Amino acid sequence: MYNLETFVNTVRENNLQLKISKNESRVADLAIKEAMSALLPQINGQTEVKRNLNDQFIFFEAPDFGNIDPVTGEVPQVIQRFKTNFDNEFQANILLEQNLFSLKSIYDLKSARQFSNIGRLQNQDKIIKIIAEAKKAFLQTILIKNVYRVSQESELLAKENYLAAKNKFENQLISELDLLQAKIRWEEELPKLLQAKRNYLILLGNLKIIAGINPTDSFVIDYDLVAYELKEGAVNSNDVIGNRIDYQLLEANNYLQELNIKNKQAEYYPTLNLRAGYSYFSNADNWSINDNQNKIVYTAVTFTVPIFSGGFRKSQISKAKILSNIALLEKQEAKLSMTIEIQNLELKLSEEYKTIQVATSKGETAKKAYEIAVETAKSGLISQLDLRRISNDYNRAEIHLYSSIYNYKCTQIDFNNAIANY
Repeated sequence: MYNLETFVNTVRENNLQLKISKNESRVADLAIKEAMSALLPQINGQTEVKRNLNDQFIFFEAPDFGNIDPVTGEVPQVIQRFKTNFDNEFQANILLEQNLFSLKSIYDLKSARQFSNIGRLQNQDKIIKIIAEAKKAFLQTILIKNVYRVSQESELLAKENYLAAKNKFENQLISELDLLQAKIRWEEELPKLLQAKRNYLILLGNLKIIAGINPTDSFVIDYDLVAYELKEGAVNSNDVIGNRIDYQLLEANNYLQELNIKNKQAEYYPTLNLRAGYSYFSNADNWSINDNQNKIVYTAVTFTVPIFSGGFRKSQISKAKILSNIALLEKQEAKLSMTIEIQNLELKLSEEYKTIQVATSKGETAKKAYEIAVETAKSGLISQLDLRRISNDYNRAEIHLYSSIYNYKCTQIDFNNAIANY
């Protein structure tokens, strides 16, 4: 058994879209760690064992003193070769790299933090929208449940009226025409009842999808749609817009674009990096790493000064400024739209509340007329045609009242979100 509150709580826990959004927010959080890694030391190690499958030689000319010309005394040259490699080679390296100064990396970190904040706001915004749609879907299902109930009552009364008319006809108290009209009225209610039942079951299935409930699980909803209260619909939009998550999201995006400008400008500044390493080499014809050793330890500081990029950095800054200006204009436009949205919802709430009052009065009148018509029809003072018409008027009045309350409550949901009353 679910009421509106328990259904919303179930949606918060099980809705798959909310779970996806939560994981997307976690991905945005990882951007901070990625940006932080550029400011922390990087240490990497590498080991290589190499087996040479053939010998490598170096060739050079050397004097052949054993074959000196006895006449001229010239020393001939002879090509000689020497083996330059061993059968096995071993190498191990450890390299440390540290960013000593990079203004761009600093702004990358600030942008990552802002990007994470945007991810959090996007997740909250999605939660608000999904919960709002879930509430509307629940209220819609309750509305159709009431329509289904009205159809059941109408079909039952039409059937009882037909059976009563059949009994009167058999006792020759009414004409065959009256009997046929009673039967027609009952048969007209049957397809309406089946359609209302189908619509209700379809919406119940949709609620299971929204709430992440197993399709085979029992699912019953209960909620008093007629219970409602008038909400104050007059607020100062300037006082509430800043609290709206969707507006805070626009502000966060605007700030991110401002950071992006500084990030691009930072590319004009020099960078300073430190490198330190240790390398170990050994060569041998047997499997040993202790022969013919070489050890290298070194440190290096690299100072890089940007000089000329062909206008690339300048174009990147210009692009970032344009995007920042666009974000600012979008925020201003959104604020205007939100102000008008709140005003329109205030008018809509007032109008729909008055509609409920009219529908309530109309429903009471239609109910009284129907009760009188039923009693009158039993005495045969009105025809079955008149009874069917009055019954239809009563059904329409009852459904119109439910629809009016449903529309009012949906507008209340939109209005609460518009004034950040989450």
